[in-house]
Amino acid sequence: MVWVCYTTSIKINCILMKKFWSIVVIVLVIGGIFYVVNKSPTDSDDQMMEDDSVMMEDHGDSMMDENNDEIMGEGDNMMKDDSMMTEGQTFNVKGVNFAFDVTEIKVKKGDTVTINFEATEGFHDWVVDEFSAKTQQVRPGTKTSVTFTADKEGTFEYYCSVGSHRQMGMVGKLIVE
Repeated sequence: MVWVCYTTSIKINCILMKKFWSIVVIVLVIGGIFYVVNKSPTDSDDQMMEDDSVMMEDHGDSMMDENNDEIMGEGDNMMKDDSMMTEGQTFNVKGVNFAFDVTEIKVKKGDTVTINFEATEGFHDWVVDEFSAKTQQVRPGTKTSVTFTADKEGTFEYYCSVGSHRQMGMVGKLIVE
């Protein structure tokens, strides 16, 4: 009788262990599905492939692109207010979470404009549709630039095209006089 109880006890323990591990696997699978479904857009924004960004190198006081052409040198000065304008129509703009550090840019019609863009928080880009000007989408610490000719007068909105950043207020004004 003792042997029968012992054998039965082992069988019950084996069945309970199988059920326990089945429940653990089910909980892990459901948890993984829940994580993927509820993942925020900014989580996936930060998973940009290395090949998609324009690689720029920082050389002290000047910035060089991948061909070692100087984009911004130490002689480029900026005004200290929101309408940042330089002698050569080169503007340095930083993207933070849902905002640009420069909210207004003024140029003259016919000017060649270069935007040096850097994301310091989040994953962003700089776009103005009317001039077909768009930077690469970059993550913090990465720099990119775009050059275009401001050949139309008016006030144009520039924005970040990542996710719903534009709708969240990540916009500015490009004024061409």
